[in-house]
Amino acid sequence: MATFPTFSFGGREKSIIQGLELHLSVVRSCVATFEKLVGAFLTGNGSATALEDEVFRLERRADEIQMDLNRKISEGAFFGGIREDILNLIDRIDDIADSAKDASRMLMINPDGDQASLEMLKSEHMRLFLETLLAAVDSLAALVGALQIDKKTILSRVHVVREHEKAADTAKDQLLGTLFKLPRTDPVAIIQLRDFLFVADDIADDSVHASDVIAMLVAKGYG
Repeated sequence: MATFPTFSFGGREKSIIQGLELHLSVVRSCVATFEKLVGAFLTGNGSATALEDEVFRLERRADEIQMDLNRKISEGAFFGGIREDILNLIDRIDDIADSAKDASRMLMINPDGDQASLEMLKSEHMRLFLETLLAAVDSLAALVGALQIDKKTILSRVHVVREHEKAADTAKDQLLGTLFKLPRTDPVAIIQLRDFLFVADDIADDSVHASDVIAMLVAKGYG
């Protein structure tokens, strides 16, 4: 059976979608750099500060693209009845970069760290946590790519984003459970790392929020 594109975008609207994809690629690079930052921080190889600077640079670049897209959409006759939803989608995507930046800042507040808690962050659970955060963003990119495929593909890819978010939650909960059982750990270090884990987990949550906007477009009857 033949399938038809879910959204029929004109040439000008396709340019906005291409800009959205560029925005998401920069956001993805920001999250990938954050992941490298955590590795550098834990191994103490000296590149963590430079990677933090790169996270901040990419977050600023994402903001610039967001503002440009918002201006173009607001000034032009784009998307008809789904204009607000597209603007909301762009905002939710930008939230991902904001979360990566905030998590980077929180990690680097105490560059020396507490040895017991740092060892916990070198665990397999931490590796899985970081992998699922990036996987959530990658699955969101695949979802955006489905906008011009069909409704079935969109909904299946929405599910994939949510599955990665659930996996991130599981890994985060395992890390928190270990964190609060650490012996002779500085209470301030525990609070800092707890907050870091929650903010980092927002990367996956923000990806789901963006995917929910796309699911809402389909629920409204577009597609």
